[in-house]
Amino acid sequence: SSDGNVIYVLLSLTMPDGYPIDEEAILVIDARISDDAVGASSSSCTAKNMRKMVMDSLPSLIEACRLSALEYVGSESIFAVLSRADEWISVDFVDIVESSNHINTDDANEVEIISKCDNGLVLGRRLIHSHHIIAQSKRKAVVELADQYNLGGYSKIGWPGVIVIEGEESDCMAYVDEIRSMRWQHLAVRGEEQLAVRDQDELEQTRVLPNKMQELGDDMSCIAERCKDAGLEELFLTSMKIYSKKESVSSDASKDSTESSSYSYGALCHVDHMRDGKGYRKWLRKASAAAGCKLLVKASDSNVKRPLIIVSILGEESDVRRVLKRWRTSRVDVDSAGKPCLERMMTVMTEGKLSLLQHKTVDIDSLDQEDQLIVSDQTLC
Repeated sequence: SSDGNVIYVLLSLTMPDGYPIDEEAILVIDARISDDAVGASSSSCTAKNMRKMVMDSLPSLIEACRLSALEYVGSESIFAVLSRADEWISVDFVDIVESSNHINTDDANEVEIISKCDNGLVLGRRLIHSHHIIAQSKRKAVVELADQYNLGGYSKIGWPGVIVIEGEESDCMAYVDEIRSMRWQHLAVRGEEQLAVRDQDELEQTRVLPNKMQELGDDMSCIAERCKDAGLEELFLTSMKIYSKKESVSSDASKDSTESSSYSYGALCHVDHMRDGKGYRKWLRKASAAAGCKLLVKASDSNVKRPLIIVSILGEESDVRRVLKRWRTSRVDVDSAGKPCLERMMTVMTEGKLSLLQHKTVDIDSLDQEDQLIVSDQTLC
């Protein structure tokens, strides 16, 4: 915590008999807050709130580590689990804190909106971000619960998962509570809107999303375009942690939006080889999409024995580094025997702030194969 309060969490990994060779012998993972969890100012309100937030988040940490262990059944998984725990602290928990702060900041505005409406009727919207939405049971639940609460919107499946809902505010709140009760590797409300209305008729007329939940594919641009057409571009941008301040002057908001929507960091990597090229590229696409990064892969003539393979990852600095960390600790390719293996021959040639030759930031939609990107005075082609 930035105010000096420190929370210590003990992560327990128990190796059962037969580990790691036996595929049934999976690491037993548990976590708890240490007795020395909070520093000297433990009696402060901030410290108590932080402790409660950590306590409530422990199931998410345990589940994320367990899912990581399951990816490595039949092989050593301790390093991967510890790496996932470290990633959870630096990424997932930060999302949880930011989401909580964002919601708490808007609480006063929510109360003011409701108080201005005689009957307390409010149109609500939420953008929910998930690590992924793949399981059929989850996909079905997302749609059926929306119908149950008379909510409309979109559900983008794949990596990452994005759910946008619209309807009566109380129904939005109930929907979020029920969705959160399910098991997710990571799930957070990143954006929300409330509009006071006079009656039910005005609420229905104010809705801009479909009255029924629609499931979309795994293309992020599809849901982005739908939200933009509905006038909810700012709400969609919260999925990438881009928040606008409505109270700012419009010109300043426009400038901030332009700068925020551009990618500002990049990494240029050399991959020695890809035995399973299709599977390897698929993993890279999913990992980059989950972190909100743009992926560029270029290879020389595939007819040669060992083509030159260059991979560029573009995004925010923390997101790019998150992808690089997962890349080094995940089984992305296969060895000569066809068994999944870690990447040991990937080299980060250069990494740093990103800009077009004649611009301060990079708008990825304007890039084509002829553009050159500059990273720390070196060229990304």
